[in-house]
Amino acid sequence: MPRKSSFFLKDILDSIEVIQEYIQEMDFEDFKQSRITIDATVRNLEIIGEAIAQLPLEMKNKYKNIPWQEIKDFRNVVIHKYHQLDLEILWDILEHKLIILQKQIEEVFSKEAK
Repeated sequence: MPRKSSFFLKDILDSIEVIQEYIQEMDFEDFKQSRITIDATVRNLEIIGEAIAQLPLEMKNKYKNIPWQEIKDFRNVVIHKYHQLDLEILWDILEHKLIILQKQIEEVFSKEAK
């Protein structure tokens, strides 16, 4: 039986929350020195990207303000080109874009979760 979209949305929200916990006391210098934190945040970004890939196209078309494809593409970079991952870009995503995504997904979740 396929999973409901609400479960994938919840996976995204859970992963964002976990990432925020991992980096809450860090600045960029701390982050780039912590291989464990880098690995853990990257793993959760993979989960976010995979959950987004599993959402139905109808939902993505309904909420075009969310950069679904960009997030999925970043997941592919993280998985397939991990050796080229730029920590400054990663940190920028964690510090600035993740909170925006969290708010967007919370809104979708509140409207779509059934």
